[in-house]
Amino acid sequence: MKTPDATGPAAAVAQVAVPVPFADTLSYRCLPGTLPCPGARVAVRVNNRPLVGVVTAVYKNAAECGRAVSPQRLKSLEAVLDVQPFLPPESLAFLHKVARYYLAPLGEVVATAIPGWFRRLPAKPPPVERWWTVTRPLTRAEQESLAKRAPRQWVIWQAVNEAGVILGKELAATHPQAANVCRQLEKKGLLKAQDSCVLENQQPQQPDFDLTCGQQTALEKIQQQEAFAVNLLDGITGSGKTEVYIRVIQQQLSRGKKVLVLVPEIGLTPQLFGEIARRIKGRVAVLHSGLSDGARAREWNHARYGQVDVLVSTRSGIFAPMENLGLIIVDEEHDSSFKQQDGLRYNARDLAVLRGKMENVPVILGSATPSLESLHNAQQGKYHWLKLRQRTNKSPLPRVRVLNMQNKNVTGGLAQDVLDQIHQEFTAGNQVLVFLNRRGWAPAILCHGCGWVADCRHCDVKLTYHKGIHRLRCHHCQRHYPLPEFCPQCGSQAIQPLGEGTERLGDTLQAVVGVDNVVRVDRDTVRTAAQWKKTLSRIRTGAPCVMVGTQMLSKGHDFPNLTLVVVVNVDANFYSLDFRAPEKLAQLLVQVAGRAGRKDRPGEVVIQTHSPQQPLFAQLFGQGYETFAAAELEQRRAAGFPPASSMAIVRARSRDAEHLDDFLQAVAAAVPADPAVAVMGPVPAPVFRKGDQYHMQLLFNSQQRPALRRLLRQLLSLAEVKRPPSGIHWSLDIDPQDLA
Repeated sequence: MKTPDATGPAAAVAQVAVPVPFADTLSYRCLPGTLPCPGARVAVRVNNRPLVGVVTAVYKNAAECGRAVSPQRLKSLEAVLDVQPFLPPESLAFLHKVARYYLAPLGEVVATAIPGWFRRLPAKPPPVERWWTVTRPLTRAEQESLAKRAPRQWVIWQAVNEAGVILGKELAATHPQAANVCRQLEKKGLLKAQDSCVLENQQPQQPDFDLTCGQQTALEKIQQQEAFAVNLLDGITGSGKTEVYIRVIQQQLSRGKKVLVLVPEIGLTPQLFGEIARRIKGRVAVLHSGLSDGARAREWNHARYGQVDVLVSTRSGIFAPMENLGLIIVDEEHDSSFKQQDGLRYNARDLAVLRGKMENVPVILGSATPSLESLHNAQQGKYHWLKLRQRTNKSPLPRVRVLNMQNKNVTGGLAQDVLDQIHQEFTAGNQVLVFLNRRGWAPAILCHGCGWVADCRHCDVKLTYHKGIHRLRCHHCQRHYPLPEFCPQCGSQAIQPLGEGTERLGDTLQAVVGVDNVVRVDRDTVRTAAQWKKTLSRIRTGAPCVMVGTQMLSKGHDFPNLTLVVVVNVDANFYSLDFRAPEKLAQLLVQVAGRAGRKDRPGEVVIQTHSPQQPLFAQLFGQGYETFAAAELEQRRAAGFPPASSMAIVRARSRDAEHLDDFLQAVAAAVPADPAVAVMGPVPAPVFRKGDQYHMQLLFNSQQRPALRRLLRQLLSLAEVKRPPSGIHWSLDIDPQDLA
């Protein structure tokens, strides 16, 4: 058969999704004798820049593709990178839906969905890396012998056993000679190497406990579902949601199906990964940004080719192709980390529901503090509302004490009677969690002489003092400043820290329980997945300690010996301009309180506040989260805010505040008025200046989603015709979760 002339009108044309603004696909002539299939990756050029795109359709000639363009003007594909579809048809269909929902260019959606390794040129297969796993459990006698005869090997074996499967270079944080030690253990038959982070268990553990009535009812309801349905598993902390997940997973695997499990943060993957891997007969893998680019690409490939039975992933895993998918689980579904805050601003929880519907599989949304969006859908009968109201250990929820801090004697941010209680719990052999969602030593530096406060020169925020590095740091632009010796305003030396951060709390508690017994967990002390695993391993030994942490420790973790939780400085949350602030605060308080008393020891929670009269406390801890949420939903409906309405925000930034305001004023004026859509702004963002860029936004709100989407499409059409002035960058956020 004669190959068509690549320059003639008969040349085949491929529609290619590439990451460019305001275009779903671009047209390219196919190479002579080469016809790519939809879903295949191709190398193309856009403005003479080499890019990797994905073919969405192939036509016999330019006329068929429906674009008024001369075939001679089309560029040719540079190369076809895949013989078979890189993205299967169901993945392509899903990405088309995502692009339409978020009103985003298809190329941007595809680029977000594909691991970065597969978007590089020249195209290469993912590298082979060595992952280690134990070959079998050791008897107590074997453990004692290894610990006595080869203590380094014992430490490494424990680290691998705790992780389940771990990358060799991650073990370097445990011991500098970890590679050599692993090879020694391999020769002894105690460790084995593999080229992926898949953990395969052929001897699953069987539990020795019975389900509660709530667990049994929820399990039976879900197991009856063989098609799309959304289940809101609303269970108090410690009620055994994970056990329900595992038993439903077991059922799906027995049917030959695969399961996708989403968690909001990297820190929650090891625990859930380990629990699932111990209990099922199959292959479990993790996928998150803590892995190397090559490792992410390889696990994504394993999922695509059906070599993984259960994939535990953070939000990006919602795009991973999985052959024969049977179930999607979203753990801690309320968590705002499921919302991507830059680029394609998608919400993985919402996309899980969309994907479940498209692939006709059940979806489980689990939380102790469900989002108001999910509760709204459950109230309307769109979701099955499955409630777990009893802890699996039959113990009551921890007792909550709201402590009035007015006129209290305070040391380093903690009341003296709280410090005494912490010391008492520690000496009794228990663990304590002190929660403060603020890093550093002090959130501000103040001149006692004139009131001057150290501000960032590039952002409209105060600088945080970090004592460990003796520097001031901006938590927005990450710039560092030296600590001034004299006040730049009045010359006084009376400069002092104002307020407390986790660093200061840690120092205060070291004086109470000892330096070695305080474990600080924040973004300054835990930066990598290896550091996180090491920190969790230390806490899970059960040895008495005091944890000082931010919200990294507030959710999902099970610390059996934790008996006391202290929450510091919640008052700032009562004055937020974000209508979601009460919901977020309630979720945070319930989640962190739920870490206490999860085994056989009773738990207590102390909340330090200068506003004990706030009705949220009485409602939340006197009547429960469900009552609070119902009242909050009514207020949202009365105010016309989500979930009773649909919302979108146009966010824009520029170095010129006046030009930025003019631009957004012009946008607001150009959009056709619609009585069904309220347009608010332009208004400055809560932090107006960040990194020498001014930030403003336009807010659109409507109780009629079709009307809102129609207006937003008109806005995007205007943007295609009239581009913003140079230096102004803007984006559209559908269903925003944070007004900041």
